[in-house]
Amino acid sequence: MSVTDAGQILPINQSVCNAALFYRVTQASFPQYVGKHQDLLSGFYIDVARVDHRWLVVDTDNDFSAVSNQQDLTEVAASLMPKMMRQDTIVIRPEPGLDSSSLTDLVQTAKSLFLGHRLQFVVAKHQLALVNNLAVEPLSTTPSQSYGFIAATNQTSDARKRMLMTMDSFDVADPTAIVVDSQPLIACMQANKHAILSPTQNVTAAPLKVDAVLLASVLPTNADFNRLSEQQQLLSQGQYLSINNQQLSYRVGNKPLSNRCSLLKKGDENYQYCIDRQQDGDTVITTKKYIMKKQK
Repeated sequence: MSVTDAGQILPINQSVCNAALFYRVTQASFPQYVGKHQDLLSGFYIDVARVDHRWLVVDTDNDFSAVSNQQDLTEVAASLMPKMMRQDTIVIRPEPGLDSSSLTDLVQTAKSLFLGHRLQFVVAKHQLALVNNLAVEPLSTTPSQSYGFIAATNQTSDARKRMLMTMDSFDVADPTAIVVDSQPLIACMQANKHAILSPTQNVTAAPLKVDAVLLASVLPTNADFNRLSEQQQLLSQGQYLSINNQQLSYRVGNKPLSNRCSLLKKGDENYQYCIDRQQDGDTVITTKKYIMKKQK
């Protein structure tokens, strides 16, 4: 991890998150670390509602059932643009239920306010083609293999969370962007399957899913193959149901060999080469600092 000059704790670099970091904009004022090019951000996320024929940036939950802190989109854009880098992406999620005319107006407004930046709009399935025809990138409000999508948050306590996902042909969803307005390090850890999580945090990644044929091929021989739907739920937890109705953990079938050279015969021309390279790997290399003085 790293600490900014404003005291914000961040991942050491964005690549360890396995996903991009987006800052969730709710008003025209920003934390001190945003915009200093030390924030690791790839872009910004904005929830937008139409109120009295004006486009307002709002602080809202996942389905716009509770809205607060409304501020004009034009004012927010004016404050945000000087802090942005050229390659930054703007993700805008309009309130649900907008008609085609209103959505078109919002897209054209955003294109003028964030000129030169990549724009993505999170819309319902029936509006994806419209957004695409307006020369901005559509994201879906529901899981899709054809488009990136925003993951749903079920719990009220998690209503502020936003995660953008993609889904492969096996219906396995992976995060492409994490939206945060605080604690970016914890959000990064939640998206990274190899990171150690804080005990009070829950993993936000979608459950792992594979088709029935692939699932049957990876289950142990003592698994109950008549309960594949239940096996599907347990897969992401590294568990499976046995034919005796026991919930068991997958065993590691292939352990790394302590001496791979033992697979070769001593007369094999590659045997000695393998031994030499193994010794290279066992060699401890240390570095020291030296002070060079220029001779007069």
